[in-house]
Amino acid sequence: MRLRRLVLVVVAAGLTRCPVVRAAVTNGGFESGTLAGWNTSGVVAAVTEEYARDFLGLPQAPAGGIWYPAGGSYFASLWSTDGGGADVSSLSQGFEGIAGDRLQFDYFFDFGDFAPDYDAAVVTLTGPSGATVLLEINTPGHELGDDENVDWTSVSYILPAAGLYTLEFSIEDGPGVFESILGVDNIQVQAVVPTPGALVLGSVGIGVLGWFRRRRAA
Repeated sequence: MRLRRLVLVVVAAGLTRCPVVRAAVTNGGFESGTLAGWNTSGVVAAVTEEYARDFLGLPQAPAGGIWYPAGGSYFASLWSTDGGGADVSSLSQGFEGIAGDRLQFDYFFDFGDFAPDYDAAVVTLTGPSGATVLLEINTPGHELGDDENVDWTSVSYILPAAGLYTLEFSIEDGPGVFESILGVDNIQVQAVVPTPGALVLGSVGIGVLGWFRRRRAA
């Protein structure tokens, strides 16, 4: 009985899963210096830095008054307006995922306007199970304070089903005259799969369990 319990522990350890980066999202870190692989509208660009909209330098993010990438050399910058009437800027891409995959990304929000002129940002994931809102900023119930910024923050979401997904980042200009910025970076999908070592360990455990059963039957 003790041997059998030990074998079951070994088998369970062998089936332990760990995250491995999938190639489901193209150019998720924008390290090409372009928006290749993404669909865009409005004012969107791959940039190395952005000056904070709060030129008065309030004691908040970003440090030094300049936004830099969360990782690598580039990030995507979405502006609420270009001064020429663009009301919405968006960045979207479709990808194929499986249940249990982990979608993750980093974002910041630089609110350059004042209440009640809320420039709103929304991140939506649409897939086989319908649309899921992953992030809301300056929508009703999610308002920021005047000139309030959100520093680089990580978001993670487990895909509920296999199929085609569309991830969309968008920022909409409010009635005010000042712009806001939504920055995104490090967009990737991770699949949780057994490592080669874990597979070997699991196979050994299953083999020992089979030997134990045959020995008892004899």
